Amino acid sequence: MTTTEAPLPGTYRVADESPVRFADAMDAWMPLAYEELIATARRYHAVVTYLELSEHVQARSGIRTRALLTNWIGKLLEGVAVRATANGEPPLTALCVRQDGTIGPGYARAPKSVVGEPGDDIEQYAAEHRLLCYQKFAGDLPPDGGMPALTRAEAERRARLRAKEPARRPACSSCFTTLPSTGVCDYC
Repeated sequence: MTTTEAPLPGTYRVADESPVRFADAMDAWMPLAYEELIATARRYHAVVTYLELSEHVQARSGIRTRALLTNWIGKLLEGVAVRATANGEPPLTALCVRQDGTIGPGYARAPKSVVGEPGDDIEQYAAEHRLLCYQKFAGDLPPDGGMPALTRAEAERRARLRAKEPARRPACSSCFTTLPSTGVCDYC
């Protein structure tokens, strides 16, 4: 960059590098994000990452931002959630996950068209909501209607954690001592 060139504005139109108000960018991105999440819901067990969704809306709109993804993607998804709720649709934002395949704790606070509390497992909660999306939009559901599923990355992470847990041996029902391999307590 020479000294006569000005740096690009924070949010700008790619075609001419003209500045775009961030609120106008969000207005352009919201319907694109909504459409992309509907397209994702059409494929059973499909998800899209925050990064993929952000790239999609910026490329399709011709409007880019230099703002950190974490500073604006939640607001974009909130707008999509409000629209889905107003349309009586399932929570489409459950389809958008972090790079590591998790939904993250912020999902518990997202507007939703379904009633229920996330409980202790936000990932399972989101999996149940993703199933609602697939049941409404997917053309490739199994005959039984499908079942909630964690993302592949999250399921693999949990399997690795379970594999690391030591096997628990049964205990005696009388003295609560760990039973030997015979299954008969040596003390009772």
